[in-house]
Amino acid sequence: MNDASRVGKLPKLSAGSRLGIVALIAIVAAVPVVYTNHYVLTFLVTALITLVLNTSWNFVLGIAGVWNFGMLAIYAIGAYSEGLVMLHTGMPAPIAVLLGGVAAGAFSVLLAFPTLRLFGIYTSLLTFSFAQVVQFVIVNDPKGLTGGSFGFPTVKGLYPNLGPLAQLRAYYWTVLAVVVVATFAVAWIRSSRLGIALRTIRDAPAYAAARGVSPLKYRMLAFAISGFIAGVAGGLYLSYNQSITSSVMGLTPMSIDVTMLVIGGLGTLFGPVIGTGLLTFIQQALIDYPGVQLSILGTILLIIVVFVPGGLVGLISRTRRRLSNWVEEDETALPTTEEAARSTEAGT
Repeated sequence: MNDASRVGKLPKLSAGSRLGIVALIAIVAAVPVVYTNHYVLTFLVTALITLVLNTSWNFVLGIAGVWNFGMLAIYAIGAYSEGLVMLHTGMPAPIAVLLGGVAAGAFSVLLAFPTLRLFGIYTSLLTFSFAQVVQFVIVNDPKGLTGGSFGFPTVKGLYPNLGPLAQLRAYYWTVLAVVVVATFAVAWIRSSRLGIALRTIRDAPAYAAARGVSPLKYRMLAFAISGFIAGVAGGLYLSYNQSITSSVMGLTPMSIDVTMLVIGGLGTLFGPVIGTGLLTFIQQALIDYPGVQLSILGTILLIIVVFVPGGLVGLISRTRRRLSNWVEEDETALPTTEEAARSTEAGT
């Protein structure tokens, strides 16, 4: 099957790789059954929500190639939109989460209009300024809709009628399902015509222009998709914690999330999974040493940028490729059965 026939399909994987992915999902899904510690489950649910956010950020930052530093603002917009819907309409929480994603996607498209007419550092500055404006509006809301610096008013969440442990398990499995769906959706989009166009615009803008590919059109779609996923992540955060404050949009959370993407492998499918998992574990292990925590994260980022620019996923891919080439060279160097027989006859 040639590359053209695989457009719009999931990446081609071997039977072993598919079985490994299914087994990994099953193992991760079984964690709440094995571990019932509330602290551990709370930590894991929060990490999974961060992974949903990083999946959306990786799509626009790594695949579309737009240095959008306003994703935490979009994330917050999804959370606050869901909260306002739940407080003032009585709409069920699952629908409110989706509406929060739609609102975040709409704001992301509005942000795309001025952003995509700029280049380089100006794109980063505009999106970062957008995040600061959203944070200022939330903190200084004169009508009290957002709760200001005290946090959003308490909402019921997705599973208000369940006990503490059952609620933790339900949130864990819900967010894990969103992670799986978002990852496979990004994988499918990446291999679709939209994904190919986005990567072409990112890597070879002149060639894309020559082929009639509109950067504004395709990148606006990327903003909408990533904004929706980030909004859903924000809605899940609000539902799980039953409140939210503007602190989720700070410079430190943004720096850590981007570090996760770079360390995992920016623009790769499983980079957000590896980067989020590794750095979340390091953060948790050093939670009592915040100064040391940031120093270690900064050191890891420096090492990755200098020595492993493709991230851990790129390092793993290169290692596998070298091992495969080494095995193939050894196999071609070995004599065939006929050659061995001839050499034996010649020797006799």
